Amino acid sequence: MHFDVLIADDEIINDKKLIKSMQKTLKNVNLSFTTNEEEIISKLLSLNLLIININTQNSISLAKKCRNENIDVIFIIDNTNTLDIAYSIEVFDFIYKPIFQNKLLFKIEHYVKIREKEKEILKQKEFSSIILNNIATPIFLTDGNSFLFANKNFLKILGFESLEEINKSHPCVSGIFEKREGFLFSDKKNNWLESLETNNNLKVLIKDYKNKERIYKIQANYLKQDANYLIFLDDITHEVEYKNELIKLLYTDNLTKKPNRAKLIDELQHNEININSLAIIDINSFKEINDFFGNKVGDLVLIEITNIIEKEIKKLATLKLYKFPSDTYCITGENIGKNDFLAIIKNIVSAIYKQSIILEQHEIDTRVTVGISFSTKNNKLITADLALQAAKKDNKDYLVFYDKLDNLQEYENNMKWTKKLKNALLEDKIIVYYQPLINNVTLQVDKYECLVRMIDEDKVISPFFFLDISKKSNQYTKITRIVIDKAFKKFDTLDYEFSINISYEDIEDFTFLDFIKEKMKKYNVKNKVVFEILEDESIKNYDILIKFIDEIKNLGCKVALDDFGSGYSNFEHILKMNVDFLKIDASLIKNIVTDKNSLKITKTIIEFAKSLGLKTIAEYVENEEIFNTVKKLGADYSQGYYFSEPKETPEINNTSIKGKNE
Repeated sequence: MHFDVLIADDEIINDKKLIKSMQKTLKNVNLSFTTNEEEIISKLLSLNLLIININTQNSISLAKKCRNENIDVIFIIDNTNTLDIAYSIEVFDFIYKPIFQNKLLFKIEHYVKIREKEKEILKQKEFSSIILNNIATPIFLTDGNSFLFANKNFLKILGFESLEEINKSHPCVSGIFEKREGFLFSDKKNNWLESLETNNNLKVLIKDYKNKERIYKIQANYLKQDANYLIFLDDITHEVEYKNELIKLLYTDNLTKKPNRAKLIDELQHNEININSLAIIDINSFKEINDFFGNKVGDLVLIEITNIIEKEIKKLATLKLYKFPSDTYCITGENIGKNDFLAIIKNIVSAIYKQSIILEQHEIDTRVTVGISFSTKNNKLITADLALQAAKKDNKDYLVFYDKLDNLQEYENNMKWTKKLKNALLEDKIIVYYQPLINNVTLQVDKYECLVRMIDEDKVISPFFFLDISKKSNQYTKITRIVIDKAFKKFDTLDYEFSINISYEDIEDFTFLDFIKEKMKKYNVKNKVVFEILEDESIKNYDILIKFIDEIKNLGCKVALDDFGSGYSNFEHILKMNVDFLKIDASLIKNIVTDKNSLKITKTIIEFAKSLGLKTIAEYVENEEIFNTVKKLGADYSQGYYFSEPKETPEINNTSIKGKNE
């Protein structure tokens, strides 16, 4: 690097020995000498440093011109008659007379180093700009107010050619973002940079140059050197569209286009509605209509019944209609009096009875039975269903739930199985069975699921009989720990991945993670174990769940989300959960061959999983037709009785599995 220095001082110019010594020492510095003002001005464009005697004619104005051209200035001043002038222009550097060679050389070398450092920084910035410009991710640099840099992809999205254009169109950075609820800039008074510093998982909404809305995950990196922020935007529009499509499919009845049972459960789970009245409506003898007239007519009957119910509930704005599976409907009421709700239900029953449905030259008469609940507990669905069953048994049009409808036999059964479970825990009769998961490409066993069983009077008992009871009797977490211990021991020396079912109740226990860590120290399973988590209505705090998943993954374990598509899954949270597998719910897989809606939902789930880099597992693969269907859709693994029932030991003949599909 060449560094040009002009010295305007007669004493130095006349000291040939000093000049010769300086030229010898300052090898990369071009030295020139003059006190002529015109010559000084002519050299300004090529100059880096001016060393000028303060008594030189127009020295102050020359120094100011240098500063305007980014040229450094050192004044040579006399300690006596120039001291006052020096104080008045203290923004410049000074050398006092008498001039010592070492001090002068030190000053020049100091400015050479500054320029070298500035040049290196500039080179680094240019290099960084080149890299950032060629990254596909939209990136910009800001001080919080204006754009200091924007890469090509960011400019392209907004339809701008240059940084100047974007700053002219948007004097403030926040102006490019849409103000919408659920996004970073929903609050106009929000300090968005402070929000990004505390939360790096926020979303923003931008309209591109085609006026199309695009959704980005926004992240910020603070650059201490310049006190600016480098902003990265990750386009998640496609993922959000997938999520919305899934929500539409899973939360809407395909025939009537009404919200379904899964939607109601989701709303209740997340306190989106506060109902005080609920009715379940069931069409009497609907199977006979389907069998006699055919499914097409049956579907049209369901649509007509929907229209009749809708016409009646429009009379009260706080009522909402849901279409449950098969021939069942549900009506909810928020802040509605019991008498008003009952009046609407009576009108619906009467309207359906009076109106004959004319379809394809057929006149079809229908009747309905209704179960109603005004329970003050969070069990209106259950109690309304109990009332419905009681109404059917007593041949009544409707029945309101009352306490005696509770099944006393159920309590007796619970007590019996609580005792059996207690004995099994004491006598080490909680055992583990193993069911293989088949790789749909290789048709080999890749992993096993560990399934709990109980021994009672020399019989192997399914968890169907005791698992719910274990939760009610506070013994569920003990069972989970027994399964973990026995499964870890079994796979300590086996070269297979294996999965274990855990629930939110397990995760909520603050000692549970320590228990897992203790067992992982004892057994060599950290890269083999997969924890299957059921996301259901019991989850109270997703932050606890997400933190647990992150900690488990840090231990080397994997995580699967169980029963995906069952209606409980919250797709907003799925994008935040660091899971490895989605296990598609059995209710979809078992009907995938016969039900087009199940097929469509399963296909969408698999595509959604692939977009997030997740593997999918199809459970309840009971026959070859189901297996061929899920394999064709792109599911990664299959599990079910078509390959093997759960067994006492994790062993299976891989050759016979291949033979099933040859």
